[in-house]
Amino acid sequence: MSISTFFSPTCETRELHADAQLRTRYYRNNFKQCLEAVQTLQTMLSFQVQNVDETHGEVYLLGNGYEVILTITQVNPIETGIDMKINLFGVIGFGKPKKKAIQFYQEFDRLLKFKGVALHP
Repeated sequence: MSISTFFSPTCETRELHADAQLRTRYYRNNFKQCLEAVQTLQTMLSFQVQNVDETHGEVYLLGNGYEVILTITQVNPIETGIDMKINLFGVIGFGKPKKKAIQFYQEFDRLLKFKGVALHP
């Protein structure tokens, strides 16, 4: 982890991220099943679902001291990719946004059928 990443209050995942832990994850599930997984995680990770935009595949989550924008992209009927942007409400992150992103991915891996990482570069 670079120093600028360590102090940043934001973290974003993407397909070809320099950090392998923050690359897009794909699952053998459809959009609705991914939304159900988000609802299941709601109490486990103590956040609230504020908005679900099914047209654009975005879910806005609000937690204690952070916000998350999940982007759920259905590639085909049985393959869905999940990306996220995490913002901490503070000036310095101390690596917390990255840890939160990894935690979300670990929980999604547990609840959904994991397919792979960065499959469509």
